[in-house]
Amino acid sequence: MSRRVAMAARRVQGLSGAARMIIEHSRRLVQADWQVEIFSEKLDVEAIKQAGATPRWVPGWPWGSWLKRRAFAAAAGGMTKGFDLVHGHGDLLGQDVLSLHNCVHAAHEAVHGRPLPASDAVGRMHSLQLENRLFRVLVANSELMKKDVVTRFAVPEDMIEVIYPGFDTCRFNAGSREDLGPAMRAELGVATDAVLYGLVTSGDFEKRGLPAFLRAFASAARANPAARALVVGKESRPGPYRALARELGVAERVLFRDPMPEVWRFYHALDVYVHPARWEEFGMSVLEALACGLPVITGARVGAAELLRGRRASSSCPTSRRSPSPRR
Repeated sequence: MSRRVAMAARRVQGLSGAARMIIEHSRRLVQADWQVEIFSEKLDVEAIKQAGATPRWVPGWPWGSWLKRRAFAAAAGGMTKGFDLVHGHGDLLGQDVLSLHNCVHAAHEAVHGRPLPASDAVGRMHSLQLENRLFRVLVANSELMKKDVVTRFAVPEDMIEVIYPGFDTCRFNAGSREDLGPAMRAELGVATDAVLYGLVTSGDFEKRGLPAFLRAFASAARANPAARALVVGKESRPGPYRALARELGVAERVLFRDPMPEVWRFYHALDVYVHPARWEEFGMSVLEALACGLPVITGARVGAAELLRGRRASSSCPTSRRSPSPRR
């Protein structure tokens, strides 16, 4: 009889790294003969079913950020009782495994230069989970994250496992560059001989260091007039960043695009990937860019930078060439 695992998160939908990771974890667990059920208010039903898991809708509370989170924790907590394993993703107040995807306190301090307000709903939820040890094992996706959790919340190190996220080697691999790169560059209107720099993210341009990216690109563009830049991400207020590009004199050379499911096509069009995040708990785009064979420029406050000292290993996907393998 298959063992049953419940995975719970308020949103398992869209193109965020967390949603993609939950679905991939589910796929792997199903392959290992687990019966997986995913509990969420926002469900990508098709993707979940394709992974072999069962979607379970959790009714949501319509008012107040904090009340929404407490209501989900209560409802999902009740629905996940009796499972062999409960895997929470930051939204439960009791689980066997907690995968922490964000360090909201550290990120806010890095971006804004001041402590996260005590009223912040995500911060309150994280504090409640971490200070009260509402898990058996916490999975951190980088040593950077682990250090922050240990220092800020005094979580014992032996309760934390660092597991670097993986990637789909059949989609993110250097072997697809010649097939996919020229077509994507043609769609973008970028000449084949132009150097194309890129920053790819789901959003939050300030956290991901877009102002630093634009200033660095402006410097590179002065030395190479043919250089172009691609910024991929969904931002609620893109105006200030477009204005900065105009101020720097590179507005006509910077392309802004929304994320898309086939995000690997963007990587294959690039020549250099740049990820100057102020704080990044991991940074899937860094790993994906490396897997696509790109040179990557990033900083010490990006968890994925820890892999730059790692080894390289062959992929099991027959269409891919050698790609980075996360250290365990």
